[in-house]
Amino acid sequence: MQYDQIKELIQIFEHSDLNNMEVTLGNASVKLGRGMANAVEESPEAQMVQTAVKVENPVTDAAPTTVETAKTEPAAGDKIVTAPIVGTFYRASAPDQPPFVKVGDTIAKGDVVCIIEAMKFMNEVISEVDGTITEILVEDAQFVEFGQELFRVK
Repeated sequence: MQYDQIKELIQIFEHSDLNNMEVTLGNASVKLGRGMANAVEESPEAQMVQTAVKVENPVTDAAPTTVETAKTEPAAGDKIVTAPIVGTFYRASAPDQPPFVKVGDTIAKGDVVCIIEAMKFMNEVISEVDGTITEILVEDAQFVEFGQELFRVK
């Protein structure tokens, strides 16, 4: 089972009313359930061990360390760039590299605005809107959910 197939299954499951789903293709089996960690299982013949990991974001009282703008309610005409997958949000391709975008940058459809790491794959997030970044809604290295708002664009 390919990564893109698993990603599509997760998206279908997220938008369905199902509580549990299991799909088997060849030697690979994917089980999804609401309220449980996603797990990928492979047969012993595949000689690969997969581990399900539950990731939790700790709640702290500390203020965010990097705030680009004061958080405001979306204004009329604002467009939002959302996370296409679940994973860890990164503003740059590497810690020593400049961010893909920052507040005030102008972006166009097709521009890479960040990356999201999921299952050890770095996935480029491509803008589907044109405009100027007015707010970055998540912190670097923060865990994000599918559909979570990442950038506000005017």
